[in-house]
Amino acid sequence: MHPFFFPPHPQLADFVENIVILQYDFTAEQPLSPVYAYVPTYTRFLCFYLADTVRVKKKAEPFKSRARSLIIGLQSKPVVLDLGKIHLTVFVALKPCAMYRLIGIPQHTMIDQDFDARVFLGEEVDELIESMIHTTTHCEKNDIMQDYLLTKLPALKPAIPFDFAINRLLKSGGNITVEETAAMACLSTRQFERISRERLGFSPKLYCRLVRFTNAYQLKEKFPAENWTTIAHNCGYFDQAHLIRDFKFFAGINPGTIKEATLEYSVRFQILGIQGAFK
Repeated sequence: MHPFFFPPHPQLADFVENIVILQYDFTAEQPLSPVYAYVPTYTRFLCFYLADTVRVKKKAEPFKSRARSLIIGLQSKPVVLDLGKIHLTVFVALKPCAMYRLIGIPQHTMIDQDFDARVFLGEEVDELIESMIHTTTHCEKNDIMQDYLLTKLPALKPAIPFDFAINRLLKSGGNITVEETAAMACLSTRQFERISRERLGFSPKLYCRLVRFTNAYQLKEKFPAENWTTIAHNCGYFDQAHLIRDFKFFAGINPGTIKEATLEYSVRFQILGIQGAFK
């Protein structure tokens, strides 16, 4: 089953990219695997599991079960996910600085970590999940999720010019310079670097690399037959060697090892956070 995308309520537009509901029954007769190698992405998610919870494997560690709701820090390394037998999840794809605005935690302290959402949002999350479980349609689940997010608006930290500059950076595919982006935010490059670590987690240059890598991986998931030379060109890489460097850094693999047939039988998570899906 394909993911269902819902645009954010107008009052959530500078905070939420989209709401995505993903549902799979891995017990049915289908070739789709519940085990997925999840690579880093610039998109930040709130995840609410309405059926089986996810299990996560990092490096040589065994799979470990996660909570029914997760807040995920910015990732720099790939992990392996086991989605269980019945996967029904509501994802909130956030704007780049929205996680910091929501929970107020410097994002560089959360890199490569995930947390039970109740740690930051309270036990009200359990009631939210139960409400969504007891609905029959995806539209109802979306309505409940958006109503909940609207209640969070009064407590959000305000957006600042930095946030709007980062949105411009994303629209460029990570292909404007740090100096230009800092100027858009009315900041020196040194101030821009400090705020970037606080609100995003990464330095500006590393974040730009992550944006280009994410866009390249999204393109491959969306169009598995596309060749890497074309993808590198479309994502602003100087040449394919630079794309290979970023794939090895963020995914730990050479892009040539990602086969079209493998993607055809895989849950394609990278497309969930595509920016501007409703523009």
